[in-house]
Amino acid sequence: MSKASMSATIALAVGSLFIAGCATKNYVKQTITPVDQKIDQVDQASQKRDSQQVADLTKTNQQVDDNEKKLSATTEIARTADTESKSATAKANQNTRDISDLRNVVANIDDYKATSEPTVVHFKFNQDTLSEPEKAKLDQLASQVGSMQRYFITIEGFTDQTGTRAYNDQLSQKRADQVISYLVGSHDIPVYRIHTVGLGEQKLIDEGKGKKAREQSRRVEIIIYTAKPLSTSGAGGN
Repeated sequence: MSKASMSATIALAVGSLFIAGCATKNYVKQTITPVDQKIDQVDQASQKRDSQQVADLTKTNQQVDDNEKKLSATTEIARTADTESKSATAKANQNTRDISDLRNVVANIDDYKATSEPTVVHFKFNQDTLSEPEKAKLDQLASQVGSMQRYFITIEGFTDQTGTRAYNDQLSQKRADQVISYLVGSHDIPVYRIHTVGLGEQKLIDEGKGKKAREQSRRVEIIIYTAKPLSTSGAGGN
């Protein structure tokens, strides 16, 4: 073979290889590209599915938390209702006993005697507010009824003669109400055991003559009445 022929043959072979290589690259590219696209689609779908699953799980956890809170609230409401029910029952039973005691007081009113002289609390001009020294007097009075079983308390409010009679009647009742509020609120004395009246400018001290007399007239008088305990053995006596 001549040198020229050999060169041509070599050139043809190299050209064929180049052409074949280009064809192979194009084939590979055409084959891989759809695969890559499919992988991207699968990856996106997977990410979307994972995101949805995370969102669903978060929603489920939130619903569980909400349900637990509702259950706790329902349990607390039930517990509170049960406590209130028991409290109401106890209160009803206490009211029944209180009414029974009050009936005994009314039925045996003549058996009750004053335990001592009236406790007197005073008020400033045109006021119905209890001062600390006057509260201390009421504290002392309340301590006396702790062990009593058959008793009631009378509270009478008064004013001096300054002002109209109608206004003084109202002011004297307000003063008496302040005493009731303190005895009931601070010492748990049953309100049914208290009898009150506002007498205005009636029963003035020294007829209200002079500043000192007017100061003494601005008052509330409290008296405790008590009776001997009922005898269980004498229930059917003469």
